[in-house]
Amino acid sequence: MLEIITEKQAKEVFKLDFCYMCGEPFTKANPSTRDHVPPKRIFLPEDSNWPLILPAHEKCNSDLSVSDEQAKGLLKFLHPTNAGNLPLKTKIIGTIKRDNKQVGILLKGLSLRKIVVKILRACHTALYNEYLTPQTNNMILMPLPIFDPKTGNIAEETHHPQHEMFCKLLKDNRKISNVDKIQAYNGKFCFEAVWSRTDDNITNFAVFGINIYNWHRLANKVLGHSQGCFGVYGISKSTIPNKASVAHKSIELPFTYCEPLNPFEE
Repeated sequence: MLEIITEKQAKEVFKLDFCYMCGEPFTKANPSTRDHVPPKRIFLPEDSNWPLILPAHEKCNSDLSVSDEQAKGLLKFLHPTNAGNLPLKTKIIGTIKRDNKQVGILLKGLSLRKIVVKILRACHTALYNEYLTPQTNNMILMPLPIFDPKTGNIAEETHHPQHEMFCKLLKDNRKISNVDKIQAYNGKFCFEAVWSRTDDNITNFAVFGINIYNWHRLANKVLGHSQGCFGVYGISKSTIPNKASVAHKSIELPFTYCEPLNPFEE
């Protein structure tokens, strides 16, 4: 089991000698800069200590500046009692109603998947000291309901049946302390992962979850149930990362849960 749950452990991550965004080493001509993951302005001042900081090339970091600015705009949703602006380059195109009551807004232009994938890649590098390519499995569930342009409303069924299986796998292994973990920003950010292998023994993959201020609650009013941020991603090499937590598949763990799409359900 691998963990980054103290400031001392987090500081070790910044000693990596390659850019987590492109995998290339740092040079005098292309030195490292500091990148907060997730962007620190998502978090309230009282939760700023301590952050997770990874090294990245300045150009690589600037290429993703728009998604970082959009992430900062999530303040409006994560902290509704605080004043905030909508994420950069987004606009309201309608409202969401449930039982004839307005429960949300339809937002166009939010690249939430880019934000989540960037966090995922950073956490993989921090835990396993290796580069993760930008290509990840599409089985990633977002904590915000997705707008369906064909119907002009939210897509009620944005998850697949496999999501509930993956979610239970992560929660089961957490119950027996068998997950790799990162906690930062006063515990308001958490990343967890557990590894497995496809039945044909060809592909190694991780089931992961990301929690920021319990953002699984954002979907409650709209969908009527919690919906966390989690999914799977694979790697091409033949072995899983060294010392990574491997899921227990041979036994059926007798745990039951009330929120099948919330990977951080207590």
